[in-house]
This record gives sequence, C-alpha cells and structure tokens, in this order.
Amino acid sequence: MGPAGPPPSAPGSAFAWRAGPIDAVTDDTGTTLRLMPSGGTLRVRAGRLSRAEGYAATPRPDRQFLARVGAIIRLRGLGRFHVHAAGVVDPRGRAWLLAGENGAGKSTLAYALTRAGWRLLGDDGVIIERDRTGAILAHAWREPLAVSRALAREFPELAGLAAPPGFVDERDRVPVRATIAQRAPVTAVVFLSRADADRLLPLSPADALALLVKQSAWVLMPDGNAPAHLDALRALVERVPCFRLEHTPRQLRAIADTLLGVAA
Repeated sequence: MGPAGPPPSAPGSAFAWRAGPIDAVTDDTGTTLRLMPSGGTLRVRAGRLSRAEGYAATPRPDRQFLARVGAIIRLRGLGRFHVHAAGVVDPRGRAWLLAGENGAGKSTLAYALTRAGWRLLGDDGVIIERDRTGAILAHAWREPLAVSRALAREFPELAGLAAPPGFVDERDRVPVRATIAQRAPVTAVVFLSRADADRLLPLSPADALALLVKQSAWVLMPDGNAPAHLDALRALVERVPCFRLEHTPRQLRAIADTLLGVAA
C-alpha cells in the first residue's frame, strides 16, 4: 500500500489523498482519515487522535489499522518516522534494523535473535528519529511478533501455539512472546533476502536509501512531512553501515553470530 495524491495547491488549502483503503483529507488543522467501505473515521489534530463518525461501529481489525495510520501521521509531526523493518537490540544495547520485502525473513530472524537473548523493538516496523547529536534512535513500534508454525522443527515451542481469537494471518503465523526494548541507537541496517547460500554484502548509502523508500511507502504520504521523513532516512543510511544479507535456513541458528561479527 502506498499513499498517493497531489500536494496542496496553495498554503492553507485542503487536499485529498489516498492510502490503500483510506481516503484522507489534510488541511491547516490536521488530517482526517476515512476507512472505506465502512466509513470509520479518525482525525489527527494538534498531535492527538480523535474518533469520529462510524469509528465505533467499524470492525476491530479495521479500527486497529486506522489507528496505526493515524499514529504514523501523528509521530511524523513530532519528527519520528516509521520504517518498514523489524528491530532488535543486541546485548550491548545497539539497535539493528532488519529490512526487506514481505516474506524476506524479518520476523523469523528477529524471533531467532530474541531466543538468543536479544530484545525486540518491532516485528514489521520501527520508529526512528535523530537526537540532538545527530545519532539515529530507534523506538519500539508495538505490534505482536508473529512467526510461522511451519518453523516448529527449528523452534519446538511453536508446535503447541494457537492464534488467539481475532488474530488472523494469511501465512499461518502465530504471536510469540519476546522481551521488549523501548529505544536504542541504531548501529546497522540489514536488508534481507532468501537465497541458496549465505552472503553478507555491503550496501552503499544510495542503494540502501532506494530500498528503504521502496519498502516504506509512508515516506511519500502527502501530509507536509515527507521531506523531513526522507531526510531522516537519508541520515540513517549515511550514519550507519548498511548490508544485504542473503540467507539460508542456517541463519535460524547463526544470525546472532553473523550480525555481531559485522559489529566486531
């Protein structure tokens, strides 16, 4: 899903745009989000989210999706930006972002790392911001870590897990427990892809930025904060090393050593 729509034609004008099933209108006072076809509405005003017409009658999963988009817009106004990546914190307190397309292994390898004692920032998203020194901090983005039950051979504890009521996942994943971290400085960004052999390759800042923009369509959201979001992503890839990890099932056991070997 990618936001789309024209920029405002003049300062103070209202303009309409769309993000997947959400119709949005942004003006001087903020943004109104309407989820179609239910019509459930959420408003983002002065850094706050407020429910509006049809919200209470909207099914819970749709309300959660609407609130997620609203939170992303709210945080953008505070200089904090969503990145489509899993986030984990190593034993030394350093955040690692595991980026990639859906199915690249972000959740699976994040879970493997939490089993090795690392802490979780997010399964499919994290929030980044620049601190006063220019360092990039990653903040937790609270969504359940979900892992496929097909991995029970590697992770036996998955065999007895069942999805809770209301949790639906097309890939037959189930939520799992993980120790949560609140924030940590980012030490590296690793782009994942499945392959026939394990290879860890350096990426240039330009290539890394292109991948982040492609995978994090919220950077294009026309709410007035797109330039700041893009600048934050650019600062991220210029300040920390970026890599491409082509991985096999071997990384289910070796991923902590692979990443810490880079840090060393």
